Amino acid sequence: MELTQNLWERYGFTDNPYDTKALSLSKAAPLSVQDAYVERDISSSASRLLMNFLRNPGGGRMVVEGEPGVGKTTFVNYHRQLWESSKDHRLLSPLTEISVREEWGERDFLLSLLASLSARLRLEMGEKAFDKNKILRKITAITGVHVEKGHGFSGSISVIGTGGGFGRTSNSSVKVGEVTNDQLRELLSGLIALIQTRGFSGVVFHLDNLELLARRTPEKLRDFFENIRDVLQEPGAYFVFVGYEGMFQQVIIPLPRVRSIFFDTPVHLEPLSHEAVRKVMEKRYALLAVPRMQWIKPVDYDVVFYLYETFSGKIRYVMNAITSLISHLPDSYAQPLGLEDAQAGLHEIVFGELKRTLHGMELEVFLAAVRQRRFTNSSLAATMGKSKQQIQKYLKNWVDLCLAAHAEKEGRNQFYEVDPRFLVLNESPTNQENGNG
Repeated sequence: MELTQNLWERYGFTDNPYDTKALSLSKAAPLSVQDAYVERDISSSASRLLMNFLRNPGGGRMVVEGEPGVGKTTFVNYHRQLWESSKDHRLLSPLTEISVREEWGERDFLLSLLASLSARLRLEMGEKAFDKNKILRKITAITGVHVEKGHGFSGSISVIGTGGGFGRTSNSSVKVGEVTNDQLRELLSGLIALIQTRGFSGVVFHLDNLELLARRTPEKLRDFFENIRDVLQEPGAYFVFVGYEGMFQQVIIPLPRVRSIFFDTPVHLEPLSHEAVRKVMEKRYALLAVPRMQWIKPVDYDVVFYLYETFSGKIRYVMNAITSLISHLPDSYAQPLGLEDAQAGLHEIVFGELKRTLHGMELEVFLAAVRQRRFTNSSLAATMGKSKQQIQKYLKNWVDLCLAAHAEKEGRNQFYEVDPRFLVLNESPTNQENGNG
């Protein structure tokens, strides 16, 4: 067998057109947000609200909400690149979004802001000009940032911890533990002021990972926002927090001091339409096509729209399912996969994974949960004729194995949802729901 790292070459593509990573701000990336993004209607309420937030001079705080997999990160990246390339009022952004971590407090947050923004400015200014600036040298000494220049605006960033270590740069050193939070805030103010002297009106910080943090410890997320409230009021800084459905109501509203500084309402992002998903596919096929070669659609559009309906429009899950399908096909297969074959293939892949994890009655109960999609202990117990104690034991195991997750609490009812990848089991023409096959 010939070894090649391009699974997609047989279809005439240089890379995976169903890659689920957020579209990159780098123009050199195979799928950059400049080239590959399919605009949601710019006059839509989501786009209009985010645009108006960034039009408000002086900075601000906003939450972007939506179900997992609808494209929230790419949506924010698109608006970031729009404002960075604006003719009149440009807003500079760090290279990538900042992932909030569970253990962060004000200090960790400040260090991350300084590290990510100074790394971006280093690539904007160039090494010589950067190293001549006193405030930038000091920030580098504190954060321990090192940037390796790559293609376009890409790079790697490492940040030393907040303990007693030393940072060094250009023959200067500073003990991180001796720098107070107030001094870090002064450095952030100075850094933003420096950026404004270079023709930018301000900066945009894009923060994510909030959904994973809230799922584990929602009270810690509230504490985090309380701790960073003063930092969020930095003039010239726009903070966009990408969160889960209902985060604003669950986390921000109960904190009056935090609520008072946030933009009035969150941006709610709906899934892309059928037509927009088709355009996403067509753009990616064109961008990744091998030059001067005819390309082949890996799957019929019927497959795309079947998956769109199955996953309620969440494009990340659509893309993941197609990638999984293609990865299981023989090397010699190079034609569009039809709907019937795709359904059978996905069922075989997903059910095979499930049978390696669950067995016997627990497997049967889980398949009942898949059919319900959204369920409670009581609904499963009633459907399967089992005790609530037994169902609770199964639920704990499913959550531990990431087969299902807690969705929300309504009154006394705790609702759960199976991981979306298992929803393809509802459409199988076979008898495997009963464990046969």
